[in-house]
Amino acid sequence: MTEDNVLHNIIENVLFNKEQLNQLKQLINDLYDRRLTPKELKTHIVEQRTHYIEKLLELFPYYIRQAKMNDSLNEFTGDPLNDKTRNELQEKNEFMEHIAIRVNEIFNKLNKKLKI
Repeated sequence: MTEDNVLHNIIENVLFNKEQLNQLKQLINDLYDRRLTPKELKTHIVEQRTHYIEKLLELFPYYIRQAKMNDSLNEFTGDPLNDKTRNELQEKNEFMEHIAIRVNEIFNKLNKKLKI
């Protein structure tokens, strides 16, 4: 999987989070059933978009560090990595990216709870 595909998949996971899409669907149903005002729905949509932007902004510094690390690894070895090693490193990088995102989410939730 190329770096572009990895980034695309991560962004897609942030933007099309099933839980948030289901929540939006429920809010639209609530609006239809008049349990929610249009203003409340708009507020939720803006908050959700803000959340997406925050997640993406948290992702990019990590992604840039990973890209620099891959470049420095190629410089260190003096030649491009063989396919097997590159695939193994790519899989590990993807795994670490997902772990980093999840740890960051947990950390942010914990900070919010401690501030309240």
